[in-house]
Amino acid sequence: MSHHQINTILRDMRVSLYSLFILLFFLGSYFIYLMVQSFHHLNDNAISSSRTVADSVFYNERESLGKVVYDYSFWNDAAEALAGIDDTSYFEENFDNDYLFNTFNVNQVIIYERDSTLKESFVNGVREEVSSPIYTATTFERIFERAIKTDYDSPEPVTSYISMSGQIHAIAASAIVADKQTDTLNKGQLYGVLMMTRQLDKPLLKKWERQFHLHDLTIQTTNALLKKSYIAEDITDIDGNVIARAIWKPHQPGKNYISEILPITGVIILCVVIILIVISTFVNKYIRHTMSAARQLENHRDELQQLAHYDSVTKLPNRLLGMDRLEQAILASSRYGSFTALLFIDLDGFKEVNDSLGHDIGDELLYEIGQRLLSCVREGIDTVSRLGGDEFIVNLTQLQSQSDAISVAEDILMIIKKDIVINDKNIAISASIGVAISQGDDLDAKQMVKQADIAMYKAKLAGKNQFILADNEWFS
Repeated sequence: MSHHQINTILRDMRVSLYSLFILLFFLGSYFIYLMVQSFHHLNDNAISSSRTVADSVFYNERESLGKVVYDYSFWNDAAEALAGIDDTSYFEENFDNDYLFNTFNVNQVIIYERDSTLKESFVNGVREEVSSPIYTATTFERIFERAIKTDYDSPEPVTSYISMSGQIHAIAASAIVADKQTDTLNKGQLYGVLMMTRQLDKPLLKKWERQFHLHDLTIQTTNALLKKSYIAEDITDIDGNVIARAIWKPHQPGKNYISEILPITGVIILCVVIILIVISTFVNKYIRHTMSAARQLENHRDELQQLAHYDSVTKLPNRLLGMDRLEQAILASSRYGSFTALLFIDLDGFKEVNDSLGHDIGDELLYEIGQRLLSCVREGIDTVSRLGGDEFIVNLTQLQSQSDAISVAEDILMIIKKDIVINDKNIAISASIGVAISQGDDLDAKQMVKQADIAMYKAKLAGKNQFILADNEWFS
């Protein structure tokens, strides 16, 4: 082998070695760039997920208070107290004690006459003077106005946030109306407005911090400076005005990974001898971390999807998803000329069971009723949803005749009447059903719900445990 050949080989080896170093350098640099971008993307997803969780937490807080207000206002006892039939027992038994505070963290209860005159006020279960000017402030007037703009046969609570004495409270208001027609009360008539507030105090914020990983969660004024690495979410009042900000430090897994791995990667680039082993180890670690974070984010998305579209008690679709599927069913009926039926179901005597046996038994009963309703419909075609309280709707689609809907209603009446055993307690209950039927797109979703709701109330007035079609034909 000649000297020239040796030099050529050495030169080629040197070039190959330099090329290998350059290739490894660029590969390492590009890998670091991708890693940093992935971590930034992971941080962005974590922040977005944290915001979504916070939105859901604050939304659910005021909606849960709205359910409490609804239970105490859509009630004959409340209407009788405002009508002067029973002036004292309703207030004393329900508000002049610490039950609401200990059970639902309700700080204040305010009752207005239907002309917006302040009637009663309770703070932490203690009656106070009704002359306090705070309850006649503009914000309370706006909430009062929103609360009375509702259907008095089926009132919807109004929920928001409010600032009182420098503290942020969740507030809910609902029209006080009778849930049943009596000799002394008119169903569908306004008797007053019930409001409740719940303070977003430190114990509650600490609970959310632990439960939802909202680290160092605080409520601050709108002009407070935002700390580094913290994010904020606006808290608005009934008119959409920002009254405060929720501030917390989101979990950022990517930042932690970068601080741990970048030094190791630098060593890897310099130590060519072990670079392949280190890169292999690093890639495996990176993939594990990324997949773990991706699974966590996917689980969060699934949980949020479940919260947004399904009822937590019965695991059935909620009002939002139920109405969407009803609209889809009407579109399908208009395309094929078939019938769509809506069954509006209200349980007879559920409130008595709930009051006498407790909310836990009541929730188990609602779950069992939901399962029985599912057994009466076609899986994957029809939809059973819970509207709230003890009300359900059943969407029946692609029916060939009205008699198909009647048959399902009969099956539902029969299966609900069967005794239910919960915790060794034998519970007997029935249902009143309103049935609205549309061929094609004769009726839209809201019209069908309204007609079925009216028919259901007729079934209750006719003696319960029966169903009535929207054209006033009734069956038991």
